[in-house]
Amino acid sequence: MAKTQSDLLRIMRLAIGRRNVNDPDSDDATLIRYINDFISMTMSDDVKLFDNFGTMSFTIDETVTDGVYDFTNLDSNNQIFVNIDSEILISLSDPVDSSVSWNRLFLYQNPQEFYGYWGINNTDVLTAGFPTEVLYYDNQLIFRTIPDTEYLVNIYGYKQNPVLSGVDSVIPFDYWFRYVAYGAALNYAKDYRFDPESRQMIKSSFNSERKLLMARTHNQIKISRCKPSF
Repeated sequence: MAKTQSDLLRIMRLAIGRRNVNDPDSDDATLIRYINDFISMTMSDDVKLFDNFGTMSFTIDETVTDGVYDFTNLDSNNQIFVNIDSEILISLSDPVDSSVSWNRLFLYQNPQEFYGYWGINNTDVLTAGFPTEVLYYDNQLIFRTIPDTEYLVNIYGYKQNPVLSGVDSVIPFDYWFRYVAYGAALNYAKDYRFDPESRQMIKSSFNSERKLLMARTHNQIKISRCKPSF
């Protein structure tokens, strides 16, 4: 049975011991803000789940003469990626065959290293060609060489979790249910200065739910064959 935001509210109220919906400090709107803040900010950094690993696809072309693309505006599915993996693939303009149609882009995240090789403030003399490297910095992707035609780029990484818009909103995955409820409750308890014993009880429950949440990803990892680095 799908779990909804109202189910989260029920567990969160039990955890914090505040069940009066008319209390302005613990009404539905206040608790929903804590739930959504936890889902969109804390959870995305706290756990990296297989279910939230995805692909962002977009095209680059010769019309962007400096090779700079705003990372936050690239995904056609309106998914926000909180971080990207080291794997970035770019389509070949002249594929060798159906099995060799993509190339890997080398990813930089240090602008000093990137511009030390490619130069800076030299966009007026850049020669277009096939991109081989990309810098990810300050929410921008900067391709070098700048593209000479249209290429498809695939980036792999972890998506930011979507917030829930109402009490009937369905949680993306049922097994997030208690982890999210106790996580939001723990943040609430910190902000409202619960006594140490009460905070510790909520934290203990949260840690237990986190272990269960991560067990699924761990079980997926342990049956995967390791890929050699050579």
